[in-house]
This record gives sequence, C-alpha cells and structure tokens, in this order.
Amino acid sequence: MTTPTQPVTSSPATAFAQRKARALIGWLSPEEGALWLAGRQMGTPNPEHLATCQAARAAVAARPPGLDQSALFENLPAELGAHLAALSADPNTAQLLASSGSPRMVDLRLVCAAQPQIHTEDARRRVEGLTEADPVAIARVTLPLASNEAIPVVFDAVKNAWILSSPNPNLRVVANFNGPVGSGLAGFGFAVALSKSYLQVAGLGGRYFLRDGYHRAYGLLALGITKVPALVKEFATFEEVGLPQGLLPQNTYLGDRPPLLGDYLDDAVSVDTRLPITQKMIVVQALELTSLG
Repeated sequence: MTTPTQPVTSSPATAFAQRKARALIGWLSPEEGALWLAGRQMGTPNPEHLATCQAARAAVAARPPGLDQSALFENLPAELGAHLAALSADPNTAQLLASSGSPRMVDLRLVCAAQPQIHTEDARRRVEGLTEADPVAIARVTLPLASNEAIPVVFDAVKNAWILSSPNPNLRVVANFNGPVGSGLAGFGFAVALSKSYLQVAGLGGRYFLRDGYHRAYGLLALGITKVPALVKEFATFEEVGLPQGLLPQNTYLGDRPPLLGDYLDDAVSVDTRLPITQKMIVVQALELTSLG
C-alpha cells in the first residue's frame, strides 16, 4: 500500500534495508511485541523490550470496554461532486469502485486498526501539504483518479525473463493474451498494472475497521486531519472482507478494546521501530524444454 521514496537505512545486524515504522505493541503478546521492537530480528527477547510491551498491554487493559462508532460518518461535502463523478466515469476505476463500497465522509479517529505496523516516512510524504480545509485535495489522495504510472522493468537475457519490480504492493498481473505479432510469429504474454489503492473502511457486525490505506490514514492523522472521504462497504462474513495475511488477530479489532487508527500516534500503546522494506516482483520467463517420448 506504499511506494517508499525516502532514504533507507540498514542496521549493522541486518543485510537488508530498513525504514522507520510504528508498531501497535499494546495488542500483541510481549514476545511478539518485542520482536517488532527488534525490527523482526529473531533471537532472545530484549528484557527492556518485553517490559515496554507489558506496559503497553497494561495501558490497553486499563481502557474502558466497548467502542461507540455512531459518529463515524458524515455527509460528503458538495465540492467533492466533480471528483467523485470523474472516478465513476473512468472505466478503469468504475468496476473497482463498485466492488469496494460507496464514498462516505469518515472520522479516522473512530476507525479500528487491523494492521500491526506502518512505515511512517512515506506515510507523511504522501499527504504533505494537505489541510482539512481542502477536501478535494484530500480526496485526490484517499480516492485517487487513474493515472499511467511507469513500471520499472528489465530483461534478463540469460534467464530469458522480464523482471518487473516495485515497492508498491499493488503491482499485479491483471490479464493474459495471445495473438499474431508478425509474419509467422505468435505472441503469448501477460498484462501487468499498478492498481490504484483507495482508503477503504469495512463494516462487519456493526464494527468498522480499515481495510486499505493505512499509511495515508496515519499521515493524515499526523497532520491533524481527521475527517476524510473513503469507500465504505458492509460485509456479511469475515471471509468476504479479504484481508491479507500478517494482520492482528480478528478478535483484537472486533473485540472490547480494539486499536484505533489514532493509536499509531499514541506512545502509550505504540512504539517507534525500524522494519524491513518489501519489494513486489513479477517475473515472466520463457523456458524451452525438450521431453522424451
């Protein structure tokens, strides 16, 4: 969900690049929280890290149970009409919008968080210059229009393969094709795209949590921007939500004391750390094989 562009660092104990991050340790076991504090480096847990995690868990346990999300939604400002119309009119985004929910104004402070960590540097960069007084500019970030974004690609002649790489996890194979490409030549391949990502809120059993757009949500809250346009969709079952792997347990953000998006900014339950940067890759390789018989 992010496209890192800021300088990166590498810890002396690691061989890979890391970036500043925040982790919601108040909702993790002390051992798991200590692992996040250690930058996901395996080993004997640091006693200071364990103590920090236990204090964060105690802060969560001290909160009153329950969550009132009755003030989560507001009417969309009239000035967003042209932007929303442009989204619906674009065939590249209309289908995705139809499957992702309806635009609504949401208060980010009341949305639950399901993701245990976020990279903070890029999150702030993506919302730089935005103000709550300009909802159209905010909508361009939370509900972006389609654009032709170049995809870095190289051809490996030794392996006879196209290699596409991006820090954006929305790099995906979206279609395949075949057909003539010249006299006596047939082409077979795949269509690749950087799919647009929208700020999405999922509703399940009366509880609302963020489905996509965590880094933008953090960046907006860090600027003091709380009410933003997002896509909201109600789901009948947890399986229909389609969340990725590696999130907090379901009973965490659907339970009595769930983490909220604003908790990424709360030092009582969240901490600074450094986490590895991930890279999405697609490899399209042609193999020539000879079989027996």
